[in-house]
Amino acid sequence: MKKLLSSLLLLYILLLTLFTLLVIAVHMIPRSAIEPQFKSSVEIFSQEGVYPYKPSLDGRVVVDNHTDCYMLNVAYCVDAAHPVDAAMRNYRYRDHVDITVSMRHLAEGRILRKPFEYGKYWHGYLVFLRPVLTLLDYGKIRILNGIVLTILLAIALYLLIRRLSVGIALCFVVALFMVHSAVIPWSLQFSTCYYISLVSMIALLGFRSLSATRHRLLLCFFAIGAVTSFLDFLTTPVMTLGLLLTVAILLDDKRCGMRFVLALCVAWCLGYGLMWASKWVMAFLLAGYNPLEEVSDSVHIHSVGKGAEPVWTYWQKMLDVLLERWSLFTVKGLSRWAIIAVLAIPALLSIRGNRTSFRKYSALLFVAMLTPIWYIVVARHSYTHFFITMRALIVCWFPSLCFLYKNIDFRRLGLPRLADSAQSHRDGASKG
Repeated sequence: MKKLLSSLLLLYILLLTLFTLLVIAVHMIPRSAIEPQFKSSVEIFSQEGVYPYKPSLDGRVVVDNHTDCYMLNVAYCVDAAHPVDAAMRNYRYRDHVDITVSMRHLAEGRILRKPFEYGKYWHGYLVFLRPVLTLLDYGKIRILNGIVLTILLAIALYLLIRRLSVGIALCFVVALFMVHSAVIPWSLQFSTCYYISLVSMIALLGFRSLSATRHRLLLCFFAIGAVTSFLDFLTTPVMTLGLLLTVAILLDDKRCGMRFVLALCVAWCLGYGLMWASKWVMAFLLAGYNPLEEVSDSVHIHSVGKGAEPVWTYWQKMLDVLLERWSLFTVKGLSRWAIIAVLAIPALLSIRGNRTSFRKYSALLFVAMLTPIWYIVVARHSYTHFFITMRALIVCWFPSLCFLYKNIDFRRLGLPRLADSAQSHRDGASKG
């Protein structure tokens, strides 16, 4: 235990130092270097509007230009002459109900009020966004975003097939499809947790040394939580925990029982919470800025809201939205139930031969509950921004589908080739 705590402390110090230096470094880039691309990006936002619809594989889906505007807004409002102060305070500007109008005022220099601080987040995405903005505008960044995400997804699927099975890779593809992942490249803030999740999956599947011991795996989950806190805008952080837990369980079901899964959750939460709180401490120490009042207001608003409406009403509203999406009277709802039936019916028909498998992979059902737990804790935020937070449902889909797949006895169903294929994948993984 002492060795683990020492390792966690050292890792925390290294990450905190690295994150602080990185955000300060990118705030040294002068505004003039990104100004042409910023102005070109403003034109795109003005043409599309705040919440445009983009085509997806199963219909049109709303894209959050509003938050992307703020991301570019924060990137542009940087005072490079005072990079430390700028990195800790994170100024942003708005003077109009429509954020796209404020962006145009900012680009034209017609600032009607002073920018205000937005330092409750790390805004670690600026480590990538500000350098890229020196070369590309928002439209070209979307294209680059799509290319990189596609490459990462291809690598992740290849490793899932190699280390686990084709069936598990298909479960992941279906889970991505069910949360409208095809539109992710259109939105920068949608993409953040996908990047963290895909890169982490690739690392865990590709580098066996990371999961060689419990000690290393705990350090990995601590680091993933810290990176999520650094980069994410409170969109779908539970995704980076749930997807990695699913992969960890599938890689080693004997080691990843419920007790160790809970330990991994604690490690992730510790990294996430500690790194986020560290931003507030660093902001005070380096810039004399205290964001705690802003943080307190934000916690209250995101959990229970501004008014006297009780928190359970948001739970009810969220449930109503989910039930509507799962309705048998809609094409999307019917497709969701059909996908479950395709795996659930074979699993039930062969249940007698899979009692051991049922117990072995029961931790996956706990992982599937992480998103409902998140929705309950962050009730108002989850409901108000459901077109964003609904993608956390991938943490329900992926482990649930994997659980059903793992409980199908292909031999009992008269499909020995599929059984042999699944077994060969497991044997290959164990030999490797």
